[in-house]
Amino acid sequence: MKGTQAMAYAMGAIFILGETARRGLDYFAINATTMLEDYGSGILLLLAAAACTAKLRQSTMYLAGAWGYSAGGMFVPFFAHLEAYLRGATFRPDHPIEDVSGIIVKGVIWGICVVAFTASLRDRSATFNS
Repeated sequence: MKGTQAMAYAMGAIFILGETARRGLDYFAINATTMLEDYGSGILLLLAAAACTAKLRQSTMYLAGAWGYSAGGMFVPFFAHLEAYLRGATFRPDHPIEDVSGIIVKGVIWGICVVAFTASLRDRSATFNS
């Protein structure tokens, strides 16, 4: 659990700080949904990691839930951007399809979330039934 817990602290901060640095707080007026999705992932990961640090009951379940939410939240941004690039069609004007580095970063983040979700489900250091 230590690895997924440490990664939860790191990814939680990356979700919040990365989205803020990338778009700025003014983007809430343009598309609040995408901002809330990333902020939600960050907050859930930070809260789950803090629950693990505090050794709260069922903290492993919270961690798995936070990683699962984050993996699900990154699914559409990554695969929609990849699909748009492969089709050569811009679906949203504020997401240029030529931004291959954006596709790579989203894919890496999604992959980390999926691996951490799977690892947190397999963790036996705390019980789900406590």
